[in-house]
Amino acid sequence: MTDGSSPAEVYRLIRERLREGGVENFETEAIIISEELYGRDFRTKLITGGFGESRDGRIKEALEIVRRRLSSEPLQYIIGSWEFYGMEFSVGRGVLIPRQDTETLIDCCIELLGESKGIEAIDLCSGTGCIPIVLEKRLNLKKIYAAELYDEAYSYLQKNIRESLSGVVPVKLDVMDEGSPRLFSGLQLITCNPPYLDGEDIRGLQAELRHEPRSALYGGEDGLDYYRGICRLWTASLAPGGWLVFEIGCSQAEAVAGIMSRAGLSEIGVKKDLSGKDRVVYGKR
Repeated sequence: MTDGSSPAEVYRLIRERLREGGVENFETEAIIISEELYGRDFRTKLITGGFGESRDGRIKEALEIVRRRLSSEPLQYIIGSWEFYGMEFSVGRGVLIPRQDTETLIDCCIELLGESKGIEAIDLCSGTGCIPIVLEKRLNLKKIYAAELYDEAYSYLQKNIRESLSGVVPVKLDVMDEGSPRLFSGLQLITCNPPYLDGEDIRGLQAELRHEPRSALYGGEDGLDYYRGICRLWTASLAPGGWLVFEIGCSQAEAVAGIMSRAGLSEIGVKKDLSGKDRVVYGKR
């Protein structure tokens, strides 16, 4: 096959190479890669034959993307962006990839605070900024901060704030440092998708996940270090009646709820994701 091949032929080549390479969702990924090469209307043109006489094969680009994918590099890093809650976010090495599971946290915040006005909030361990940027669009916020420590992730946070024309305020800080919470008070909402994989998870990590920053994944030997630290340090930064909302691993609900209760939070609840797994734990000061 040469660069005189049609987009449909290149798509079929990509699909077959991914299938042979053992990529589980090879058909979906072949479409996503083809959309990256030929435009977001690729799927429609493939179905309708809308490419006409185009022979713009782009074989070299396609094979390079496939090579990187078969080396276990996440597809999201290769194409440089990913969708979250209907918005597009830039991603790359050094930042956690937004997941659909995290949309459950957004839904929970809307349910808890959807009618409130003039909310001041902070998202901890922000990474791409997908949580605070979406919350800014969905809630009536007076101000929302996004806290991130690591340089590479912080650069993506700033980039996504710019690209989404967001008013989120980025703050470079360590959420586990004793002094960090003292910079904030009277917050109505604190959100966090912290590192929560435990030691066993990390030791058995899939090759693809090893490309993502360990600092965004590892939550200590039992996976709960950040929940303990944030509850201890940040609860006092909430206004009375303010909410702390965590994403969790699907087996951590009981443990995280206990940590929150011991920190003095009340009205603690659990929200399941679309797969029916425990995904968010929330509590009120």
